[in-house]
Formats: sequence, structure tokens, C-alpha cells
Amino acid sequence: MSLFPKARPRLHAWGLATLLATLAPGAWADAGRPQPVAADPAFSTPAPEHIASPAMLRAFLTELRQTRRPQSFCFVQQAFPPSKADPEGFALVWMVWTTGSHIYRLRVPPPVPPGAPNTSQDDDPAERGAALANGKSVNLKTDVVPTDEAVGSSTFLVSRPWVERIQGQCRRIGTAVRVPAFQPPP
Repeated sequence: MSLFPKARPRLHAWGLATLLATLAPGAWADAGRPQPVAADPAFSTPAPEHIASPAMLRAFLTELRQTRRPQSFCFVQQAFPPSKADPEGFALVWMVWTTGSHIYRLRVPPPVPPGAPNTSQDDDPAERGAALANGKSVNLKTDVVPTDEAVGSSTFLVSRPWVERIQGQCRRIGTAVRVPAFQPPP
């Protein structure tokens, strides 16, 4: 007579789930929820004048023919330290088009001295929106690879950690903008 039976009973899926749930209570409590993102000193909430205006976003969406349903965006600013190429450093505002699965960049103009004319931005939001729509972006469905090493010398691929850093900081401190569906002008 053996201590171990020859035929082992089958453990059904619900039995396995119950067993795992009792062994690790709360282990699945946060599944599906975004986890808190740590503060990153390179990121900040952009000033209102550095994010795309509603008129610019409508022009952007009109150019891309994405006006029939509401669209969501998030803006977060990233500061880059001084370097040989840019001795004063610079800042970018990342525009995460959540609905459209793209990331665009908007350069933050340097501060204008008091009394000097501001020539850094064109005041035509329709023109700026169309230019943004036709500019370079990161397609989150096709331009993202798993690691920095996989990016290699590519000029259009980005790594998953880079995307997650931008999206995480955007959720943490970014400015969310929602543009309702609209009928573009003829």
C-alpha cells in the first residue's frame, strides 16, 4: 500500500483560483488600476499659454478629420538641462493624444524680455493646428519597441519605458483637455 494514490484528483480552474486567492489576499486588488507614479523632477504642469488652445486643437482635429467623436489630450512639460548644443537648456510640452494614440511635442519658447516683441509664436491657431497635425509624432501603435536597445539608431522608434514615463507623468501632473465632437467649418 502506497501513501500516495496513483490517480490524482484534478484541480478545477475555480478551485485553483480559490486556492490562490486564499494564499495571497489582496494580490489582485490593484489589477487593472494604474499604479501611482513617482515624482520626476524633469516634469511639471505646463503653463496654460504653453498648451494648445481649443481653437488650435479643433484645427488639428479638422486637419486629421477626427471631428465626429470627442477627443482627449494630456499635456505635460519636460525640462532638459543645459548641454553643448543648447547651453541654456530648453523645455518641451508633450501632447499625448489619448484618443488618437499619438504623442506630439511642442517646444516652449524662451521667455521674452519685458518690452520686446513676442515673435516666437504665430498667433494663427488654425495654422499652428494644421502644422502640428502634419508634423512628426510618435504613433503608439507602430513606433514603440520594448527597450532602448531595440530603438538602436532609429529616428522614429521609441522605447516602451520612454512612453510609460511620459504617460505616467501626464497622468500624475499633466493638464487634461477634452474636445467635444464638432462640425468643422466648410
